[in-house]
Amino acid sequence: MNFFQGFIKGFTNCFKSFEVLFNKGLWPFLIYPLIIWVLTWVLSLAGITMLADALATWTSNALEFEKIPDSGHWLSFAKPFLTGYFSLFIFWTIKILFWFVSGTFSKYVLLIVLSPLFALLSEIADEKLTGNKFPFSLPNLVKDIVRGVMISVRNMFIEFGIIIACFIITLFFPPLIIGTTPLLLLVSWYFTGFSLMDYNTERYRYNVKDSVRYIRDNKGLVIGVGCVYWLFMSIPTFAGDILGLMFGPALASLGATLSFLEIRKKMA
Repeated sequence: MNFFQGFIKGFTNCFKSFEVLFNKGLWPFLIYPLIIWVLTWVLSLAGITMLADALATWTSNALEFEKIPDSGHWLSFAKPFLTGYFSLFIFWTIKILFWFVSGTFSKYVLLIVLSPLFALLSEIADEKLTGNKFPFSLPNLVKDIVRGVMISVRNMFIEFGIIIACFIITLFFPPLIIGTTPLLLLVSWYFTGFSLMDYNTERYRYNVKDSVRYIRDNKGLVIGVGCVYWLFMSIPTFAGDILGLMFGPALASLGATLSFLEIRKKMA
């Protein structure tokens, strides 16, 4: 299965999960993410948006392009550009950076806090679809939760590193924003799908090294799952936020599970 076939498979499996969600009695898992959203909305959305505006404005002012004399300065000829389009570019570049940073942070808060819930949803779906039984073990549960959190934290730092690198590159070579923006989206989808797919490899006792290898070998599929999560979490309007939080995590988690089980069946 090549990258594009994997992407389509992961993407479509998430929407096939509607049937699993309701026919298998898993719909209560739609409610829990809303509780986290109510607790974090002000900080993650309103607070960081205000901070982004303030930092973007401060940076524009700190560059002091307005203080360049109209003549006699080596940059006087470029003042209209620097105080116009370039200043606007700096402002919006920082806004976009904060959009990725705040969105990434909020995403990982949700993934970390709800890690036990997503793992449980994936396990229950597996049992209902395959008949496999996974006996409860408190030590294994604690171990799985810690692993899920560590994987999410690992992915978050890697993703933040890529965001910062793309930001620096864009500042020095502004036209590259055409390429860095879609790259950041793909990176975000990959690491989201990574966290959701790891619940399955974790349940079947893959160690972290084997899990990383498995996910890299199926990166198209993983990116497709992460794309659906992103689409639902990006629905505009207040009502859209609620629907996105209800369906995005649940459908993406189930989509990752369906995809994992399909691959496992083919390998058997």
